[in-house]
Amino acid sequence: MTAFLLYLYAESPLHAGAAASDGVLDLPIQRESSTNYPLIWGQSLKGALRQTARDAGWSEDTLKEVFGSEPGEGEETTPGKLAVGDAQLVALPVPTLRRSFAWVTSRLALSRLARKYAIINGPHVVLPEVPNPADGEGSCGRGFWGGETPEVLGPCLVKLHNPRGGGDAPDPVTDWARLLAADAIGDAPHLRPFASKLAEDLLVVGSEPMSVLLRECTEFAVRVQLHRQQKLVQNGPFVSEYLPAETILASVLTLRGKYAPEEVQQLRDLVNHSLLQVGGDETLGKGLVWTRIVEGERNG
Repeated sequence: MTAFLLYLYAESPLHAGAAASDGVLDLPIQRESSTNYPLIWGQSLKGALRQTARDAGWSEDTLKEVFGSEPGEGEETTPGKLAVGDAQLVALPVPTLRRSFAWVTSRLALSRLARKYAIINGPHVVLPEVPNPADGEGSCGRGFWGGETPEVLGPCLVKLHNPRGGGDAPDPVTDWARLLAADAIGDAPHLRPFASKLAEDLLVVGSEPMSVLLRECTEFAVRVQLHRQQKLVQNGPFVSEYLPAETILASVLTLRGKYAPEEVQQLRDLVNHSLLQVGGDETLGKGLVWTRIVEGERNG
């Protein structure tokens, strides 16, 4: 088995559409029913990867071998070698009164990410400790955040706690921030400022503020469709929801069965350091994500 951890870093607002409307939202984003966390379903991400491979010039035989046959091809569908997991939320950008914005994450999001690292590296991978702030509070690293005054995070007022002890004591939030800066964003010149900011501006919040931020810090756009000739409103208004730019998500890609080294390299070239189109509203510039892969120690 060859497995990659695939990071998606949103360059523009991202709309991976759900199957039904949600209250005032005509076009909501995909969310988990149990946690309300945003995500991109594996089938949606797989379709985006297939289209990217087709645009990159992959032959139809290779596409079918790796991604499987497409419905409606006039024959029984066959699975491909590539399994694509859901892209789950790692960190969400939220507005703040200091430093413009910060990325927020949670114990749940980091624990899920730790499981993904275990999938590609084995269960004994050494990762930073996952912080466990109180439900209504948060944890931060040493540096700009924390202190006696609660921080404004989106619509929430959250008390952030610095790590205990001096400079040699464990600082798990900063350790996670540096790991994400290196693995999810990288050091390419056009992304380096954001990696530096992430290394300092990652916050881990409890379940209560996180549940509010997940709802209130996505973006909403009200649109109408005009009549082509009369320039009057023909359809709408309708409300679309987007994950904001700078959102970080992660998925696991797995090649199963027998495959050639060339197929592994093709997949590397396709999804590493690339700009991928995911979700709807492509003609409006939405759904662009930077991709990076982390290769597991289990891979040959």
